[in-house]
Amino acid sequence: MTAAVFSPAPQGSIQTALAAPGQLRKIAPASPRPVELLGSLTVVGGSDLTAKDAALSELLIAMAYESDRGMNTETMSIPMKSVIRYLGADTRREHVKASLNRLKSTFVSFTVGGTSYEDVALLQSWIRRSDTEDAVFYSLPEPIRAVMSDRARYAYVELAALPMMSSTYSSRVYRRLVAAIAESGRKWTADGDNVLTIDVTPQQVADWVGYPRSRDGGLHVGKLRERVLAGLQKDFAAVTAFGFSMTTHAGSGRGRPLERVSFRLELAAPSRFRTRITYTPEDMRYIGGQDVADLSVESSLWIKAARQFQSAETSLSHRAWYDLWLAAVQEMQTGVPLSRECDERVFRGEGLRSKIDSIGANEAAWGFVAEEFAEPDLSLRSDIRELGAAGRAARHDRIAPVAEPDTEKSVAMDGRISFDAASEIIVDVDPSLTIREQTELVFRPIKNHEWSGVGNGGASKILRVRYLDDGQLEEWELTKTMSEDDVVSLMSSIGPHLVGNLEYVA
Repeated sequence: MTAAVFSPAPQGSIQTALAAPGQLRKIAPASPRPVELLGSLTVVGGSDLTAKDAALSELLIAMAYESDRGMNTETMSIPMKSVIRYLGADTRREHVKASLNRLKSTFVSFTVGGTSYEDVALLQSWIRRSDTEDAVFYSLPEPIRAVMSDRARYAYVELAALPMMSSTYSSRVYRRLVAAIAESGRKWTADGDNVLTIDVTPQQVADWVGYPRSRDGGLHVGKLRERVLAGLQKDFAAVTAFGFSMTTHAGSGRGRPLERVSFRLELAAPSRFRTRITYTPEDMRYIGGQDVADLSVESSLWIKAARQFQSAETSLSHRAWYDLWLAAVQEMQTGVPLSRECDERVFRGEGLRSKIDSIGANEAAWGFVAEEFAEPDLSLRSDIRELGAAGRAARHDRIAPVAEPDTEKSVAMDGRISFDAASEIIVDVDPSLTIREQTELVFRPIKNHEWSGVGNGGASKILRVRYLDDGQLEEWELTKTMSEDDVVSLMSSIGPHLVGNLEYVA
């Protein structure tokens, strides 16, 4: 086997995603699979697999492909801690061993390019453990390596979504739907119809997932509905490539049996990893802003959003998208809807909270922008800046809550050095403000502030204010005898009009 002329790259590094806690959702890696493999692979014998088993199988294939796209390497390895981190916090080493044993006793069949492969052992594996190593070594069967190394059509499997599924039936339906989207040739477009409906019979669903028939070959449709279909909506919550909903259609016969199932897939905009931009760290200075860990969004996402989501009707700046995101977060936290559309949206209100919990703030923010772009609501308002200002004020309260004055204790707002140890305090003015707004909202409150002075425990320090003047970065500084109470008081006034963190410098 050798690398094909075209070998699609994985989206996001799996090794990086599993290198530290919390990175899997943040990086959201996706691995390419041949469409025919996704659409035809069925389990034909061996153990009853769990959803975690199915997720682990996909992880091992993805790791092998990321390390060697030609799939020439027969034996691969992955640290045990990476496997445990991938499968979830409740996973233990003995769970991984049991899962590997089930995969080793499983046989599959599939058809690619007119060639059928039958009774293929899914995996060979063993564990090597010493004082310095604890790793899973494994070999994929030659037919799967051959198919993975050469493809004409492919689709991406979202690795972060698979461990979130509760049933192996759900992961099998997911694979079939991913294949169906690829086979349809449909792609997300800014101004087009991005909904794909797939109609199937209960018998087809049973074939997809390998649902058992009765001895006479019949299908218990009620049990299929309960064990396969009922859990799909919840299990697909972490899928970001498409929105999922389902409608069941009853027949006209006695008891109105289930006759047809319609899967409605709303294609999502391309992953933020596929939206390419060129920028330097300096470019990020005035974009986005830090937040508490669960709500922190990469600054580059807002530049990508402004570039990706443009049409004749909607073209917002990175600042506007960030303002709307902050407004949506405040809406979620207060429970006070900003419009009647709130409860109808996936990425608003409690729906947004659920998405942040399941896929992380970065993917939730991207989904929010995509949803708002597809069906404009908040983006149509004339008070976006005001919404953003309120959201910034709430963000400031989250990251730097005002505490009761304590003259005996200094707190480092940036987590590095304390106020007492600092000689300078640096703040960055929101670059979207006009010169007049900068004066009224930032500089005037600073000049009018009544400073504590030496008598109230103050010390001489420099307040350095960085701002944009006609596109050029400028600095203004003021030397005053100040206490930490002065900083807290000033931030309550000018904080909503700043970006980034307050910085103490020794």
